[in-house]
Amino acid sequence: MPNIKKMIVIGATALTIGAGAAMSAQAQQLTTSYVDSLNWKITDAARNNRISWNEARQLRTELRSVHDLAWRNETGRISRWEYRRLADTVHRIEARTTRYAYNDGPRRYGYDYGGRHDWRR
Repeated sequence: MPNIKKMIVIGATALTIGAGAAMSAQAQQLTTSYVDSLNWKITDAARNNRISWNEARQLRTELRSVHDLAWRNETGRISRWEYRRLADTVHRIEARTTRYAYNDGPRRYGYDYGGRHDWRR
C-alpha cells in the first residue's frame, strides 16, 4: 500500500511540474516585444485585406490597452486576472489577423478545377 501512495505523490508532482512548465512557456510568449510584434501582424493583415482598416484600428486600441500588462508579466508583477486579460486579448488579436492565412491562395477544389480539364466546358 505505501508503494501506491508513493506513485500517486510522484505522479501528482510530475503533473504539477509539467503544468508549471507549460504556464512558464506561455508566459514567456506574452512579453512586450511579442505584443509589439502583433502591431506589425495587424498592419500586414489590413494590407492584405484579411481585415478592414477600421478593424485594424480597433485591434490596435485593444493592443495598446494591454501593453502595460505585458510589461507587468515580464517583471513578474501581474495578477491572475490581469494575466488572463492579457492572454485573451493576445489570442483574440492572433485569431483575427491569421483567420484567412490558409485560404489566401487560388481557389482550387480539385485537379485543375476550372481550367482546361473542366467538365463543364
